[in-house]
Amino acid sequence: MSSTRPFMLETLIDFPDDALHARDVVTEAHVDAMMAGLAKIGVRRASWDSYGDGHGGFFLPTGLADLTGEDERSESWRRYGATLDVLRNPLKTAVEAGHRHGIEVYGYYKPYETGPAMYFPEGSPEARAYGRLWKLGGYLTWLDPFVVQHPELRIKRWDDALHGQGEPICAVRLTKKDDSPTRVTADHLQVWTSDLNYRYQRFDGDFKVVETVEPAARDVYDMDGNRLTAAGDPVRALTLSGFEVRDRYVMVTTDFAEGPADFENSGVDLMAALDRDGQEITGVFATGAAIWEGDKADFRKWGLMFDDGWARMPICLDDPNTTPPGPVGYGLGHRGVIAFTAGRNAYLPAALCETEPAVQAYWLRWIQEMIDAGVDGVDFRVEGHSTHTDCPGAYGYNDIVMEQAAARRPNDPLGAVPEVRGEAYTAFLQRARALLREHGRAMRINLNIDYFRPDPPGPELPAYPANIDFNWKQWVEMDLLDEAIMRFFRSPFDWLFDDPIAQDMIATCERHGVSVVVNRYMTDLAGLPQAGNDREAEFRRVREDGRFAGFILYESDTFGGWDEQGNWSVRRDDVKGLCRAFAETSR
Repeated sequence: MSSTRPFMLETLIDFPDDALHARDVVTEAHVDAMMAGLAKIGVRRASWDSYGDGHGGFFLPTGLADLTGEDERSESWRRYGATLDVLRNPLKTAVEAGHRHGIEVYGYYKPYETGPAMYFPEGSPEARAYGRLWKLGGYLTWLDPFVVQHPELRIKRWDDALHGQGEPICAVRLTKKDDSPTRVTADHLQVWTSDLNYRYQRFDGDFKVVETVEPAARDVYDMDGNRLTAAGDPVRALTLSGFEVRDRYVMVTTDFAEGPADFENSGVDLMAALDRDGQEITGVFATGAAIWEGDKADFRKWGLMFDDGWARMPICLDDPNTTPPGPVGYGLGHRGVIAFTAGRNAYLPAALCETEPAVQAYWLRWIQEMIDAGVDGVDFRVEGHSTHTDCPGAYGYNDIVMEQAAARRPNDPLGAVPEVRGEAYTAFLQRARALLREHGRAMRINLNIDYFRPDPPGPELPAYPANIDFNWKQWVEMDLLDEAIMRFFRSPFDWLFDDPIAQDMIATCERHGVSVVVNRYMTDLAGLPQAGNDREAEFRRVREDGRFAGFILYESDTFGGWDEQGNWSVRRDDVKGLCRAFAETSR
């Protein structure tokens, strides 16, 4: 069954990116110029990502330029803050501008995105000035005020026993993914420490190093799900001992100035900190990689990012640690370091628990704010940046969840947690649907090919709340959406046409008369399966398929922007070609 409406070209506007990368403060005239430019290339619907636009926006580190010396990143935050001062409610400005140029404007709503997992090292001047909520390693800063006011409503960690908190570190064990020889010896190893994760100091005491080869205690997988080590395989280990470190942050690196490096493992498996009895201390790790501020992460001059979802990426301990920051998967950061601090974060950075009545009420108030801004509809998306952690499976156990799970399944409350939370999220969608229908607004839901499956890719796990059943098929059958968005990030483009789960999603929507549009990243991020693909050819394939109602250019900042005169236009030739193909196929 083909779509019931004309094929539409759309875009997603993640406005913080546009504002942070603009050369000037963004005004109403700039937003109008953006909508004019989008209309010129044929866009007739724009989804505007809401960051609390209707209640004053998120807390931001807007004064970094004055605090740390003016650099481009700090100046970008200042411009973004000034933009919010000028526009007051960016979504309302966008709706009015879009309607002037014949573009429908939808609010783009990520309920779990109430503060990207961006933080500053606890000893840094940035943390002192802009730290709002504590996280191991530092203070979160880019947050919705509601989260700061109600941190206990965030998604909670399982209350398991944590060993060794407060105890000195008396040994460090470094484990390679295999037993092949290594160039790393005692002469090359360095230990650095800090009590504030800021400007580490080299440990000047002596330590001994014992090298062994022994069977691996468990299977080891990297972030992509590749098995690096099988349980029982021989692995080479270096144990550093003969010290007692009481600083809370301990880092190990080497003095190698060039490669090739050989001491490789997943970041969470490369290092273990041990107490006086040789028992492993429970903690989290930093590898230098991070999605925000990773290019600034530097143990000598600043600090590192702990438990940020990237530590499972393979790293080499003996990469040069003075190498300028560069691509490391999806993150950035210095290479050749592994750091540890004891403990685990009690909550996810900023994602709120859907089972809490106060959270659902807050989410619905946010939707009402979008309705009040005049949106034509609202897109819903689970995926976000507020859930980042290296152990996502440990979260989702708020008291209210456990009470309901125990009542439902007394002999297996943990097994009932995904059901309880999934039903709560579906109930929220039902309430959102009723509110939007009451006001005559449309509702769309992103169906995440990457994650709504039994075997989601490892790199996607930090972007979602775990231990919850997202019952996408039930949402369609319950008539909770007017249109579905096929969204994928880590999956190959061909999955849209041959993956069984994607086909089930499309077919289910067709059976219930729900149109389907395709969300497509326009950027080429290192390591993604679709990097370097021909975007025009992809568009033509979607357009000619017959099952889809539209194509979303994700996102505006990656392919367009303003010039010195404030005019907005497409800057990339491949996207211009895609737009020409749309015009050609729409005649």
